[in-house]
Amino acid sequence: MTAKALIVAGYGLNCEEETSLAFSHVGFDSSIVHVNDLAEHPGQLDDVQVLCVPGGFSYGDDTGSGNAFAQKMRLTLQDKLKEFVSRDTLSIGICNGCQVVINLGLAPAIDDQYGERTVAVTHNLTARYQCRWVDVAVQETSSPWLSGIKSMHIPVAHGEGRFMMADETLKTLQDMKQIALRYVKPVCHPERSEGSQKDSSASPQNDKLFEPAKGEFPYNPNGSTDDIAGLTDPSGRVLTLMPHPERGMFMSQRDDYMTLKDKARRNGTSLPELADGMALFENAGRYFETGKIKKSA
Repeated sequence: MTAKALIVAGYGLNCEEETSLAFSHVGFDSSIVHVNDLAEHPGQLDDVQVLCVPGGFSYGDDTGSGNAFAQKMRLTLQDKLKEFVSRDTLSIGICNGCQVVINLGLAPAIDDQYGERTVAVTHNLTARYQCRWVDVAVQETSSPWLSGIKSMHIPVAHGEGRFMMADETLKTLQDMKQIALRYVKPVCHPERSEGSQKDSSASPQNDKLFEPAKGEFPYNPNGSTDDIAGLTDPSGRVLTLMPHPERGMFMSQRDDYMTLKDKARRNGTSLPELADGMALFENAGRYFETGKIKKSA
């Protein structure tokens, strides 16, 4: 049976279509469900394997990014959400969805304290909305979402993406290996690979070509503590990240696509269809062994 993914929509979330496409592309039976319909029929979560809160600007971010949407989900779905993440399921929050998941306390959920918020995602240090491509390195993590991935070149688009927390919380996240992604800086702006993002010799996947961003803008686009771009819960099955993998699924989406295309043409080669962001969704598919997973070219 094909695994099912449910993507939440409503009240200003606006990335549900492309996120649903990503899951469908790797073999999931993907559906978009308005949060009101999910609240009215929470039993829908019993029949799905993946829950995604996608990016957007829920409630216009008027009460802080993700706060109002998280409160709506908390009041109507909190017990069901805790039940869902306790099963052998996968959950992901992307950008505004990351803020929602953090506010719900589904990640990092230190010591399995789901529902307790211990991390904040707040205003960028630049005090400006940042929309740009960044490099993120996968850290030592047990997350099935990130299995086999070393780094990704994907976009960010947010005004409140800075992870902040108490020093003791940071130390716990470091010790428990719940920091999933960190922003990194290319050592000397190497040319990016035209090969599959799974190719360990390709420059976007070669960790020797990157160094810690150390808070330096624009490599760390928001001033996030410890260059954090993504966190997990203790199991690794709940991933929350500020960058947008669903906006970097295909090679033609990349900011350097024309440069790569020109070089490939001069070398008599061709570019693959898929780019770094798709690997994350492929991993989700492999986790449930749908048997319909499309491989990177």
